[in-house]
Amino acid sequence: MTTQLSLKKKSKLWPIVFVAIPLLLSAYTHLWNPAGFPSQHVDEGHYLRKAVSTESGQGLQPQNRYLAPYFGQIFLAGIFKIISYPDFLIKETIDGKSIQEFFMIPRLLMGILAIVDTFLIYKISQRRYGNIVALAASILFAVMPFTWMTRRVFLESIQLPFILTSIMLVIYSADMKQHKKIAIIVSGIFMGLAIFTKVPAFTTIPLVVFLTYSNTRRLRYVLLWIIPTILIPALWPIHAAAVGDLNNWVDGILYQTDRESRPLINALNTLFQVDPIFFVIGIGGIIYSVFKRDYFLMIWTFPIFIFLQLIGYVSSFHLISLLPPLCIAGGRLIAEIGNRSANQSVRNVLPFIRISAIGLFGLISTSMIISIDMNSTYYQALAFLVQKLPDAKTTNSSNSNIQSAGERITVSGNPEYFWIPEFIFDKQFVGSSYYSNVPFKTDKYIMIIDKGFLNILDGNSRSRERLTLALNATQSLSVFQQNMTGDLDNSKYPYTGLKLTPEVKYIDIRSNY
Repeated sequence: MTTQLSLKKKSKLWPIVFVAIPLLLSAYTHLWNPAGFPSQHVDEGHYLRKAVSTESGQGLQPQNRYLAPYFGQIFLAGIFKIISYPDFLIKETIDGKSIQEFFMIPRLLMGILAIVDTFLIYKISQRRYGNIVALAASILFAVMPFTWMTRRVFLESIQLPFILTSIMLVIYSADMKQHKKIAIIVSGIFMGLAIFTKVPAFTTIPLVVFLTYSNTRRLRYVLLWIIPTILIPALWPIHAAAVGDLNNWVDGILYQTDRESRPLINALNTLFQVDPIFFVIGIGGIIYSVFKRDYFLMIWTFPIFIFLQLIGYVSSFHLISLLPPLCIAGGRLIAEIGNRSANQSVRNVLPFIRISAIGLFGLISTSMIISIDMNSTYYQALAFLVQKLPDAKTTNSSNSNIQSAGERITVSGNPEYFWIPEFIFDKQFVGSSYYSNVPFKTDKYIMIIDKGFLNILDGNSRSRERLTLALNATQSLSVFQQNMTGDLDNSKYPYTGLKLTPEVKYIDIRSNY
């Protein structure tokens, strides 16, 4: 009797162990050194600027750019409001460390979302394929090097748990009797929010429609799911029309589809270079699913591949939406391939050997890159810039509330430098992206010269000549230079991932006054 009870306890304990392992691994790989790795991306500056400005009550489009729907900034702004970010981090002393803390909180939030993603991938896989595939798929997501892309504050990182939650709810609704309608409606709400975060999430609609109909065999359930899925993101153009910005909204949509060519094959080639093991396992798993006629994975991945191929402009972070199906497909490949040729005892342990070997390899590879500090120079330069800019309260204390062009200051550089001085330290300046071809509107200006700025000066941009003339009239205020990566060769694995996160090695802050 005691032996039977002991066996029952062990049988109940194993599922907990199975889900705990990938969650712990994911917590380590996504929460370790969040502000140091990866390097800051210009899109993170855009999203954080919108979120902080929305939190402070300055509206949904502070940059007058209709390039993405609103939910991403509303989601971030809501969390920032709850935790009193950034107010609780503001200190009298402004230095690189204090600036770093402002970036750590949003990155930690992305890490928490990645842990949630790991859990959802486990539950979806467990329901469809069993515990072993769930373990393999979630560990792939937790430890493989390319998944560090979710550490950045991207809309793709924010929308991913909403997509996965929508899929999971529909899958689990199959066995529900009393709350099936509620689960399907809530699933539609989550998918609507995902699309309201970034439109390409609509590529997952065929999968959830397929699952809903397969589970219910009734079109009315499909309709129940589709209604919130469509109505929620429809708030975006409706709001734009209500405030008289429909033309700007259309221009923003067209801008996203009328960009320079960057085909899908280039992004897949980057994935192969950065994480060849994951690429082989994931793509191999998709091919395996075709042979197995696994419509779940086929309907999930093929619309995404087709959409990315059609838009013709694919950055590496656009592949974030493919990470869960690639992990699940790879997990199934790891769990099932070659098992028929082994005897029963070997068959039972073989998947765990593969999972352990690949998981350990991925964990070591990821650990080697996430421990690198890529942003120290950036934080120091930003702290210096904050100290050099005048306070808005000081400049507005004169007799006139409108400053003359001679009194105001333009800051020219990467837009990611602007949101900290403007929205956290209330500094008075006019931000001018180095991508802009608009002349400076003030007599005084500061130029932040980094690698991106130098690329503009060396390229064929329309702003090249204007920026070169402006630069010639400046003198250096301070140079920040530090090589944190040393002699690491980004042509050798696992440091190939550093191609996607270039270190900020040199920043020269210059002014004409």
